[in-house]
Amino acid sequence: MRALSNLSIHPSAIVSTEAVIDPEASIGPFCVITGRVEIGAHTVVDSHARIGHEFGRVSIGMHNLIQNGAVLGGPPQDVSYAGGDTCLTIGNHNRIGEYVSINQGTEKAAGETRIGDSTMLMAYVHIGHDCRIEDHVIITNGTQLAGHVTVERNAFLSGLAGITQFTRLGRYAFLAAGAFANKDIPPYTIAEGHWARPRAMNRVALKRAGFGPEARRNIDRALKVFFDSSLPIEAVAERIRAECDKSDAIAHFLEFLASSERGIARR
Repeated sequence: MRALSNLSIHPSAIVSTEAVIDPEASIGPFCVITGRVEIGAHTVVDSHARIGHEFGRVSIGMHNLIQNGAVLGGPPQDVSYAGGDTCLTIGNHNRIGEYVSINQGTEKAAGETRIGDSTMLMAYVHIGHDCRIEDHVIITNGTQLAGHVTVERNAFLSGLAGITQFTRLGRYAFLAAGAFANKDIPPYTIAEGHWARPRAMNRVALKRAGFGPEARRNIDRALKVFFDSSLPIEAVAERIRAECDKSDAIAHFLEFLASSERGIARR
């Protein structure tokens, strides 16, 4: 274990003897780091953050900014949790805003809450136990995720939205401000409402991400079939296979529909 005196740790911070902190990380004033916590190089922890707790583990990668008041790796808000050895894993190049809270996983699932790379979690966001947030996700102020939620890469969640347990948001999906999702939101769509339903293709995000005109038209053809609510999901999939060009985007869309356990949100 590295000697804490060699690190950039403010003298008012309280750091566990079990913590492993890279010499190039920075821990700000009045932070509390408890238990088995790893923090990678060039990660900056602002003042008054709390990371880890008596049980479980927290692993934080490199080049993260953790802003003041964040609470990371607290025990899961699950009445069955009894101090199991579960974890929170946070990747690289993330920005975690003021007063964000992220709970560790539970033994009911894989035992891990995971945040990917290059995400932005804005102020007062809550990420519940066993959630999986993939790369390049943006979650804006005050949005709340219950346990076991999956947010696929490049999704965007607007402010004050709510997502119930086990719900998924697909790649490049956009969840509007104030929406509440209790069924899976398909990739490439804009969803809104209480309860949230997909309304249109997320054209702006796909164009910004480099999807060319033909790729966007192909996804649009698939979504027009999907938006026909008279068709059951099995018929939607059959028509998409018949009418759309094969591509990675279409393959992922079909896999998302087929693997839904929560049910697919539709118009």
